[in-house]
Amino acid sequence: MAEILKNMSLKNIAKQKGGVKRTAIMALSILLMGFAVSVFSYSGMGVDPYTAFNMSISAKLGIGFGFWQMCMNGVILVAVAIVAKKLINIGTIVNMVGVGYVCQFFTGIYDRFFPKENPFAANLSIMVLGVFLLSLSASLYFNCHLGVSPYDALGFVLEDKSKLKYKWCRVITDLICTGVAFTLSGPIGIGTVVTAFFMGPVVSFCDARISEKVIRCKYHFLRNFAVIRYYDLSYMQGSRYAG
Repeated sequence: MAEILKNMSLKNIAKQKGGVKRTAIMALSILLMGFAVSVFSYSGMGVDPYTAFNMSISAKLGIGFGFWQMCMNGVILVAVAIVAKKLINIGTIVNMVGVGYVCQFFTGIYDRFFPKENPFAANLSIMVLGVFLLSLSASLYFNCHLGVSPYDALGFVLEDKSKLKYKWCRVITDLICTGVAFTLSGPIGIGTVVTAFFMGPVVSFCDARISEKVIRCKYHFLRNFAVIRYYDLSYMQGSRYAG
């Protein structure tokens, strides 16, 4: 536990190369992730398997999605801390607490101000936007290297214990979540399938085209103009992404 708390120390992270910047981008990625899930949900075409799992159970229990997801993540986090504490960092905690509540906040806005039913074409466009934003936020989050979400960590733990490839471990956890959500009449739809098959490639696209460049760029001001410098970060080598 002491080692985990030491790794999560903002003071220690700030001393690392690009630590302050990575922390800021991580926080923004969590905000974007929660917003993306809310957009995805608003499309009415399903959500990603883990969100569907939590939404279906929270609805059955009659409690807020944000609170239930935080509790579920807490249970998973304890298990991960026992068997794979190296996966836990400050980003794990921010993800655990933040995504559900951000999603719940924006969903409340949609319910109050936006129409509850839209044409199919509009819903399809909203779903595509949700998938892209979710993939972008996940890409930014993973590239910050400040821990992984409790649910993502499950796949890595299964990979280590079973010797199966991560993608198959992720399929197993996603299928379990989807099965539970389907049984409880949760928000399963075409978007859930799209996420399972296309989110990985979109995350990889965002890695190369957006996230790595954002993480690697350094801003400084010279004569009131912003100049961008790129430099290589050793911690970017050999990174692993979910999907």
